[in-house]
Amino acid sequence: MGELGTYRAKRDPGRTPEPFGDVGSSDTDAGGRFVVQEHHARRLHYDVRLERGGVLVCWAVPKGLPEQPGAPRLAVHTEDHPLEYLDFHGEIPKGEYGGGAMTVWDSGTYETEKWSDDEVAVTLRGERVDGRFVFFRPARNEARARTDGKDWLVTRRTDDGGTAKERSAGDVQSPRVAVGGRTLKLSNLDKQLYPGTPKNAVVDYYARVADTLLPHLAGRPVTLRRFPDGIEGESFYEKNAGRNAPSWLRSVVVPTPGSSRGSSSASFLVVEELAALVYLANLAVLELHVPQWRVDADDQPSPPDELVFDLDPGPGTGLLECAAVACRIRDRLAADGLTAVVKTSGSKGMQMTAAVALGADQDASATSEYAKRLAEALARETPEAVTAVMAKDRRHGKVFVDWSQNNTAKTTVAPYSLRARAAHGSPTVSTPLTWDEVEGCTDPEELVFSPEDVLARIAEHGDLYASALGEGAPLP
Repeated sequence: MGELGTYRAKRDPGRTPEPFGDVGSSDTDAGGRFVVQEHHARRLHYDVRLERGGVLVCWAVPKGLPEQPGAPRLAVHTEDHPLEYLDFHGEIPKGEYGGGAMTVWDSGTYETEKWSDDEVAVTLRGERVDGRFVFFRPARNEARARTDGKDWLVTRRTDDGGTAKERSAGDVQSPRVAVGGRTLKLSNLDKQLYPGTPKNAVVDYYARVADTLLPHLAGRPVTLRRFPDGIEGESFYEKNAGRNAPSWLRSVVVPTPGSSRGSSSASFLVVEELAALVYLANLAVLELHVPQWRVDADDQPSPPDELVFDLDPGPGTGLLECAAVACRIRDRLAADGLTAVVKTSGSKGMQMTAAVALGADQDASATSEYAKRLAEALARETPEAVTAVMAKDRRHGKVFVDWSQNNTAKTTVAPYSLRARAAHGSPTVSTPLTWDEVEGCTDPEELVFSPEDVLARIAEHGDLYASALGEGAPLP
């Protein structure tokens, strides 16, 4: 069994967001789950954590796990961590033990080949890491060995004959493909990300929808939602793509005032080409969330160019009630010279967008202020059907018109993005609608669409969300 006394002694639960769980089940001798976390502490390093004995056994690897067999790398054996650390990501406050930003770099499962006091041989099966590694304690007379025994080494091993044969049979699941002039290596394409839907179907959808989706992502810093073990497993939000991301991926550093992690800025990806979409789908990025503003050619944030409304049905309501509210908002916007488009969220509700152009005397808060006034006006007119208040106890039987999504720190799921939900045996998609569909719908099931449905709709209608990309109208 592992122990967490050392972990707790180094941390104050009142001063760090890190988890403080208890020792869990110890039935993990044959293998279990693993996580690799990118840790921006005093020095950047990568924490490798293996589930065993009811805890996570940990090493801090300054240069990351070796990508090829060869010279071993330093791996400092650290204290056991609670199992809840498997999906921990956040900002450990400066001055606290391990202070700095931590993100999940990779996760998956592992098999144990050997586990002793001086050597741990495992095979890691993740999205980015897939291979056989050996952690071992160097001989005491080696110059690199510390007297406290914490300095271990890690090396990558070539698979033995049996393993190599087994993997070669699955090589078709890790092909190298040419995408938009880039060469990408895909992995674990048969992994089920939705019940009955493997990763190769997710990659295929994003590749086929790219021409329609990419204009809606262009210039917008993207927040990624990854599901390494599919929608039935844990998920996490991620902004950058990590140290092993290809250099051609565009990234920008933008201010993040009011960040829950206490950071004044963060690095985001900007997805503007087919290869980037395919690369992210291969990392099990299912959802793409974007703000209502873009960065300019100098990577500086521009004023908001979209006005959005997120219609969230409270208990006792659903898509049909959202559709009725959407029509009312559309008419109000039209009276103010704004053209609205509408889509399903791909989850429970609907979302609306109108292209806007802020005047020289308007700041970035203008869209939020306008949306709030409109939402509150609707709630005053029909208080039994609409609320503009976020409190959940005020939503029963009502549609919440979430005007706050216009805050520049918030994001909304992009049109044509997959969602982490399944219906009728397929993933759901945030799908643009015609206003005839919204007005005429009598069954909410009519507004649930699969990836194949969406591709067929694009072939028939083109981009139903295209007006959100047009020249914005003045915001009253």
